[in-house]
Amino acid sequence: MPSPPALTEVQKRRLATLEPALREAVYTADYEGAKAIAADLQSVLRASGHETRLMRAKVWLFEAALNAGELQVADSGLFGVCSKTATGTRIHLEALSLRAVCQIRLGKLAEAERLIERAVESKAIRDPAKRRKFVQSITHRFQLEVYLFAARGQFSDHLDPQEVDAEAVLAVRTKTDDELYSELAVALPRSVIEATLRLDKAARLRLTHDEVLLLPSPAALERRKDQGKTFFQSLKLVVWKSLCDPKSDVYKAWFTNGISHFLSKKYYAVVVTTALVDLGLAAKAIAVPATALLMKLGVDVYCEMYRPGEILDERVKSKTASTTES
Repeated sequence: MPSPPALTEVQKRRLATLEPALREAVYTADYEGAKAIAADLQSVLRASGHETRLMRAKVWLFEAALNAGELQVADSGLFGVCSKTATGTRIHLEALSLRAVCQIRLGKLAEAERLIERAVESKAIRDPAKRRKFVQSITHRFQLEVYLFAARGQFSDHLDPQEVDAEAVLAVRTKTDDELYSELAVALPRSVIEATLRLDKAARLRLTHDEVLLLPSPAALERRKDQGKTFFQSLKLVVWKSLCDPKSDVYKAWFTNGISHFLSKKYYAVVVTTALVDLGLAAKAIAVPATALLMKLGVDVYCEMYRPGEILDERVKSKTASTTES
């Protein structure tokens, strides 16, 4: 297939505006906005035959759908991107990896295993340093997804933000971070850890010995403190938008009125309890330590440290990341 012509200056100017806007829509889970931007991008790229760049935009579009909870739309769209791109390309790998995330969120772990195996054995990233970063980041992302979504629908307690806030304030004063992480781990059902180990094994079987050494050991995955840390990190997948999106009411309240007003309105507890109820994880044993850890970090630090990244550009956390390291 012949290469497309060089982009015109008009195209470059439009892309310089549209592509960053589409990527921002991914972070803020704005699928409706992403659709409009992607339509504009298609009009810019398709007529001149720039299909590869258009497929990259499609990946961002369907990642925005995924983040907005439009799982079937995202999976179908990403399947389409996979079918239209060569298996040895980064775009294909991104779409494949995001499809694995879709399957985890849909509760289809067997299909997620199959896609994870294909993703980690892909040769799309050949540079050794970039390959190491990819292995760490993609397995970390899959781990976060399993921690959050394997527990979905298993708790239905009544959560009162006032009660959660009061207990979290006390916990901030009397408990260490490690104690709070351990409390989160104790509250998680065993099925979450088993699902994590299952998908971790699927990835390891397709990695080289040296690549396996980059990952936390199976024994580390069993340590309660580390389980709690990973679960807290996973909450960013559903909390970050409400807490950190400049367009959200919660962020505006903090930015406009300051931290004292923010705390008096118990916004941390409101954000956490709302997210947990929506996920079917409404358990005070989870809500209180999660809220307390958020309070300890503060809005500024949390929003910077836990900003969700794109599937292949996720900032790699250390093997036992804490609230004081990214």
